[in-house]
Amino acid sequence: MYKKVFAIGLFLVGSSSFAKGGFSDVLSYSLGMVNHSVTENASELVQTDDTVDAEEGGVEASSSAVSAISFQLNWEFKSEAKKSYFMTAAVPMMTTGGAGVFTGGVGMNWYLNDLGTKYTYLQNGTEMTIIPSFKYYWGASTGLGYVVYNTESAKKSDVFFDLGVHGGGVYSISDSKGIKAEIGVSRATGVATSGIKFNIFFGMTQYL
Repeated sequence: MYKKVFAIGLFLVGSSSFAKGGFSDVLSYSLGMVNHSVTENASELVQTDDTVDAEEGGVEASSSAVSAISFQLNWEFKSEAKKSYFMTAAVPMMTTGGAGVFTGGVGMNWYLNDLGTKYTYLQNGTEMTIIPSFKYYWGASTGLGYVVYNTESAKKSDVFFDLGVHGGGVYSISDSKGIKAEIGVSRATGVATSGIKFNIFFGMTQYL
């Protein structure tokens, strides 16, 4: 409670009272599970078997589910008290049958508590720092991805556009580090496929 009151008072006083100050960027690294349901677009399927009459069809859209333990790296920058921008990337670490999802994107986080990142200010050579003990947030992101998936007949791949939302929280364990948990869902629209992607990650944060 003391930290919240002090943080609110700090911002009400205004920047004119302090010589220097700033919000810290945040680097986080996490491990988790990514699950991507893949459905092939029927319009992108091509019949290659000459023994099948094209007018009778013969090509059916396949569906598949890709699950992989993945590593995520996230950098929050241009941080403010209640929001930040971020860049993120995730790659599969352990897969089944070579299937996996690679993603990269950008987005924004909106913090629901009084202070979303470490704040440091200086006055007359004295440095003081405010660190939220617990913070929680929601956000939105967009980016590109690459999925490798298996069907009954072959291993296939596709490039997709990713649009999603997420939410999470961070608990501080020191002046510079915290424990992070995040869950998200997104819509993946690819060249030859479409699908829904779920992910859950647990990891560490580092104030820069």
